[in-house]
Amino acid sequence: MIVRIITVRVRKGREQDFEAATIANHEGSIQESGVLRFDVLRDGDSPGVYYLYEAYRDEAATVAHKKTDHYQQWKSAVAEMLEGERTSVACSVVAPADPQAW
Repeated sequence: MIVRIITVRVRKGREQDFEAATIANHEGSIQESGVLRFDVLRDGDSPGVYYLYEAYRDEAATVAHKKTDHYQQWKSAVAEMLEGERTSVACSVVAPADPQAW
């Protein structure tokens, strides 16, 4: 299992547009067989900062995700909304150890 935490900074005034595009990406992503979680989080203290918490069955699922139409549409749609580059951290899961818990 692979978890990725992506941090995104959105230009002031573009938050609603970003959220709409990201929710569409979320809805497509959770339909993918290799996606275990795809959460969209807004920072409570820093307006315009979002975190995408993504859990995948394996590395092949992360590669497949990036080839989907919904991801490609999201990436294109939000490009001009971003303040700087997205950052990503890949994590391995310590607990829960049972993939069924996801």
